[in-house]
Amino acid sequence: MAGKPGRREQPLDPQAGPLERFALGLRDLRERAGLTYMEMADMAHFSASTLSQAAAGRRLPTLQVLLAYVRACGADPDPWEKRWEQVRHDMFGPEKERTSVSFDSRDVGLEEATSFVGREGELEVGSEMIERCRLVTLAGVGGVGKTRLAGRLVRHVAGRFKDGSYRVELADVNRGDAVAAAVAAAVGVQTAAEQDPLDELTRALQGRSVLLLLDNCEHVLDASAQTVRALLTLLPELRILTTSRQPLDIGEEYVLQVKPLALPVLGGGHRGEAGDEVEFRAASPAVTLFVDRARAASPGFRVTRANQTVLAQVCRTLDGLPLALEIAARRLRTLTLDELLERLDHRFALLGPGGRDRTAHPRHHALRALFDWSYELCTDAERAAWQQLSLCSGGVLLTDAEQLCGRTAADEAQDIATPEEVFESLAGLVDKSLLTRVETGGRSRLYMLETVRAYGQERLAESGQAQGALRRHRAWYLGLAAQAGAAYGSSEQADWLRRLRSEHANLRQIVTSPQAAGEPAETVLRASLGLWLHCLTSGHVGEGAQWMRRIIERHPLPPHPETTLTWCRAVWVASFLLILHGDRTSTLEMIGRGEQALAAVPDVDVTASEVAGAELTAAFLQLRSLMALMAEDAEGCARYALSALGTGHWSVMLLTKPQCIAQLGFSAVIQGDHARSTTLLQEALDMSEAQGDTWHRCYLLWALAIEHGETGRAKEALGLLRRALQHAWEIDEQMGEATLSETLAWVLASCGGARSAALVLGAADRVWHPSGVPRLFGFAAMAAHRERGLDHARQALGETEYVRAYREGQQLGLRAALEMVFEDVDQLTDQDGTSAPIEDENPDSGHAGAGRWHGTASHSPVAPRHWNVRARE
Repeated sequence: MAGKPGRREQPLDPQAGPLERFALGLRDLRERAGLTYMEMADMAHFSASTLSQAAAGRRLPTLQVLLAYVRACGADPDPWEKRWEQVRHDMFGPEKERTSVSFDSRDVGLEEATSFVGREGELEVGSEMIERCRLVTLAGVGGVGKTRLAGRLVRHVAGRFKDGSYRVELADVNRGDAVAAAVAAAVGVQTAAEQDPLDELTRALQGRSVLLLLDNCEHVLDASAQTVRALLTLLPELRILTTSRQPLDIGEEYVLQVKPLALPVLGGGHRGEAGDEVEFRAASPAVTLFVDRARAASPGFRVTRANQTVLAQVCRTLDGLPLALEIAARRLRTLTLDELLERLDHRFALLGPGGRDRTAHPRHHALRALFDWSYELCTDAERAAWQQLSLCSGGVLLTDAEQLCGRTAADEAQDIATPEEVFESLAGLVDKSLLTRVETGGRSRLYMLETVRAYGQERLAESGQAQGALRRHRAWYLGLAAQAGAAYGSSEQADWLRRLRSEHANLRQIVTSPQAAGEPAETVLRASLGLWLHCLTSGHVGEGAQWMRRIIERHPLPPHPETTLTWCRAVWVASFLLILHGDRTSTLEMIGRGEQALAAVPDVDVTASEVAGAELTAAFLQLRSLMALMAEDAEGCARYALSALGTGHWSVMLLTKPQCIAQLGFSAVIQGDHARSTTLLQEALDMSEAQGDTWHRCYLLWALAIEHGETGRAKEALGLLRRALQHAWEIDEQMGEATLSETLAWVLASCGGARSAALVLGAADRVWHPSGVPRLFGFAAMAAHRERGLDHARQALGETEYVRAYREGQQLGLRAALEMVFEDVDQLTDQDGTSAPIEDENPDSGHAGAGRWHGTASHSPVAPRHWNVRARE
């Protein structure tokens, strides 16, 4: 028979080593058989590409590929198996021999030519699952390292299976009816065309202790499931491990989700010059893998103090996906690390075939090819959902995803699918590992890796549906913000604050992006009402102020006369956040613009519009009162607050009546009128409690605690602060928690708890710095108040012990420090509620009084010395 060599193969040198000589033997075998690789593929159930790689001389083929190759050529497989084992021994040493605990003679996968990084947890869990379960599936997104993990896992447990382990590579099996035949070929069972491969497999494996690995099942999922179920039914001793982008979904299956490699948390390396090589203390498996591959590709690469931050950003941008990290590392032959990071916004072009491992399967030659394959496996509905949800940053609630994916771009009010169909498309993406589900507060939240999002956005742009999808995304989240604003001052407020907290990334993306085509201007203006309290309670005041600057810059005037009141409310939100941000000049300018726009509204009869205008007038006066209060101008504060209340109108949504009353109470505290301040603050508190307003109660209880502390009632002040903190914790109010903690530290320091005070102050410090808010919101009186508390603590402890306690608080974090301090406070109180007498830490510290806000330390009474609170050592 005449030879049919097909495409010319690269020449090999027989003197180069055992692998090259082995490959030359395989080539000779094919030539003598007179077959092309395409003809061999028809008989072997492996692709022509896989078979040609077996004889390429670049890597040792798996045993099942070798046996399929030899049988297709009509040769006896036994001598070739012995030759294969000898080559493996020569290449890798005795640890790979039959006697090894890693592999037996039926090698389950390609020999690893590169290091295996991380996965200790998965190896432990996977080993235990294989011990007790008959079917285990490693499921995960493409490129996450399922095959490598499976190979290492099989080596880890190989000693438990006395009759060996077999690997079935299904990546190139393109017909469902060929799955069983591929399994038979991998095991070494020859079947005639008329024979059922399952029957032959059953006879061959009956009574044998075997582990079978089926790799890459996702594209022949039904056939794989049917084959696996049949084998498990017929072979009670059999254990099966599969890898797939989605589970097989049969009853016996246990699924181990394979996640990307853990990402680095930035921390300092060793001190040294900028170019010195350092130990990356925050090193993670993702960093370790990238550095290992980078050094292989570019031997001069090293981690230094100068580049470790960029290195961490590269690993984070690529989501810790092993394949993406490996391809990116090879690009360091051409790019610097900084240049690599800059180009990762176009990751699918950058991480293309030019950075591939030439011996890898074609689907792993480029990042795009990997996700092209995942996209092809999706239904049309799943692809549409992938594209829509790729716009969501920071995840999406399942219920929100169902709404977003159930609309059409042509008509936002028209459903394109039933709720059941939409749910199934989302469930399909979860099954295919393209979405990850996390339970938060009893609800399902779905997350996409940034690389999965980037691919979805590219497909969305290609689809021509991008504008419609963008409008739906923006309208949905801006609508949530508007609803949250409308809920201010009600019993629903806490729920809405928690709701927006998880959507901060989506809101950031929307506010900082250009307005969508066809989006009404009032949509984002109306949503602003939900931003002021969200940004304050979540500790994003500085960012929120920048958001509102941007919104008002885009709409410097009301877009239409009928939107004037909506625009003025947005200006109020901008003014409020700018006050807290500490920008007095911009605040005054913003308030002036709002008041000027209100003055231009034509006079009409008493209507809803006029009432709303009066409410806004009162709201801007309340802001002027707040600014005066922060500057310790008690008279100005009272004048503006009374003017606001005198309008007879106040907006529940814009913090008017109870806040004005509270500001009057604060001004009374500054003036030393404690009876009046207590009455006013209690009135505001009663009003907020009647409304169900959780947030405002935090600050009103805080104000009352200050009043009690000023008049020497430390025990009552601590009780009020505890109540306030409980409200803050209910809504996870980070800025309120920090504010309350500053006053708590003052009260503690005033009555002997110096170390507890230092601990709390250090913990609170971690909240103020990233918030974009001046400490204590820039209240001049409270700043002086705090300094006196610091002085008390320093005098009582001494500088060295004070610094030690302060740093301990910084390390603990605020919540942990508060729990510790209040536990100690409880231990100091008798069952009848009286304070337990404890010796003062420093009798000479002079804790004669905390002093009023407006002056130096006074001689007002404070709690007795026996109210001494210590944090545990």
